[in-house]
Amino acid sequence: MIRFLDVSHRYGPEEDFVLRHFTEELKDGEFVVMTGPSGVGKTTLIRLLLRELMPTEGQIMVNREDITQMAAAEIPYYRRRIGVIFQDFRLIQERSVYDNLAVTQYVTGRGARHTEERIMHVLSFLGIDRLHKRLPRELSGGEQQKVCLARALMNDPEILLADEPTGNLDPGSSRDLIHLLELIHRQGKTVLMATHDIGLLQEEGLTLRQIKLREHGTSVVSRTEGGEHAW
Repeated sequence: MIRFLDVSHRYGPEEDFVLRHFTEELKDGEFVVMTGPSGVGKTTLIRLLLRELMPTEGQIMVNREDITQMAAAEIPYYRRRIGVIFQDFRLIQERSVYDNLAVTQYVTGRGARHTEERIMHVLSFLGIDRLHKRLPRELSGGEQQKVCLARALMNDPEILLADEPTGNLDPGSSRDLIHLLELIHRQGKTVLMATHDIGLLQEEGLTLRQIKLREHGTSVVSRTEGGEHAW
């Protein structure tokens, strides 16, 4: 379970608040999408959840642990429980797809055999095992984002964060990615996705919950509960 408790954040003492008194709860296994225009705090919430940022005020609880009180030495281990994909891919361009995924295992001390088995399992699950020897620059945008998704799944995370994951994709690739996120959600993962474009999700009629954010001290203004057609 994830709980944001009266969370406020600004990037400097002279800056306006990006988030103000944000309170929300995500249950285990939920698919939640945060919507709203650029600048209302969607990416900030994801960075706070990753402990890349500390809130100016408030608490963030993950499985009953207050991550705002987490020691610096614990953060790398905490992040291994979270997968994340971004709009801008962040792949190592001069290394193969295989190597981009392998690095997530080497830093945890996994052996070569385990690494190979895990890579091929994840790539096969996403339908891109044929790409393992390719360089990112040889792939389409949609293929690169699927590789990013594979990287996010390598440590079998409890939570998957997606920050504007379709922002650089064409409509067909966007639909493919959304379907993969839904498939991952059905495997029991908690998925939190940030997007400013809700149209594609409305077209697909996914079972999820929407949190709408507004400008000028972001707060929850409404939510749409899941159902066969959540919209």
